[in-house]
Amino acid sequence: MKKLILASILVCGSLMAEVMTVLPYVGGIDYGKDGSKSIKDKALLVGAYASVGTLDYLVEFGYSNINATYKDSTLTNLSQDDFFLAYSKYYEKFMFKIATHHVSTTDVELGDANVLIASLGGYNWFGYDKLSYGLDGYYSYYSKGHDEGYTALKPIGIVQFTPYLSFYKAINFNWGNTLLLKANYQITSDFLKDNYTSFEISDTIYYNSLFVTLRAYGGEMKAGVKDGGATVFNTLDLMKTGYGLKLGYFLSGGLVATLSYDANVYREYDENGVTNGTPTITQDAQNAVALVSLSYSF
Repeated sequence: MKKLILASILVCGSLMAEVMTVLPYVGGIDYGKDGSKSIKDKALLVGAYASVGTLDYLVEFGYSNINATYKDSTLTNLSQDDFFLAYSKYYEKFMFKIATHHVSTTDVELGDANVLIASLGGYNWFGYDKLSYGLDGYYSYYSKGHDEGYTALKPIGIVQFTPYLSFYKAINFNWGNTLLLKANYQITSDFLKDNYTSFEISDTIYYNSLFVTLRAYGGEMKAGVKDGGATVFNTLDLMKTGYGLKLGYFLSGGLVATLSYDANVYREYDENGVTNGTPTITQDAQNAVALVSLSYSF
């Protein structure tokens, strides 16, 4: 299964001390031809991200729409809208963020979602080096969801804690490095399994105008939240492992170009193929994600 997303960052402006950013994007998803691993065929993703703020605060808004088709042409297309709104406040030694993410979808596995987000972080400087740490908290609620047995509608509530730790090291005038570690712990009494644990690790190397990021994750995640609440996996799919590479280059005049590749392994859930509580999809699927972006800021 392959997933290809092409994105472009378009507008950045400033008003007094405020900086505004607007990021429209479009993507295409190919789920492969093996029906024993995925019932989906293709999907189109479009969206936009906007933010405004200073060194003291940041307000963020995101919107995206996905429309997916199935290998079985008799099934109705899946359509979904995501809305993300966040406010962050920064102080000398710490910061906090409150946010919400709403999902409106035709997917009947979990249905519409409301996610509440609260984050608290701290940071310390050691010369040019910086240590950052904190905890992201998420509560996801699906009023008309299902568990894996898929026998009846039921509300689904999921609590997720994501502690993180990052360290930036200024090696010299030309070189720098950032190491980021995250753990995700999910708790719910509404699935057949009551907790899931996963981890994320990434390392970014900077050399003059070039940077390279290596990233990976493992463990298990179901209906989880990532990227500070901007990404919600509102399905019964079981996320397992993945890795990625991102290349970036700072061009002149505030222009930054990036290219990334990610591969993910997961077990898809097919609500149309559940027999006596047992899904018919029993093989892991794999996707590949390619992303290119161009940002401009001033």
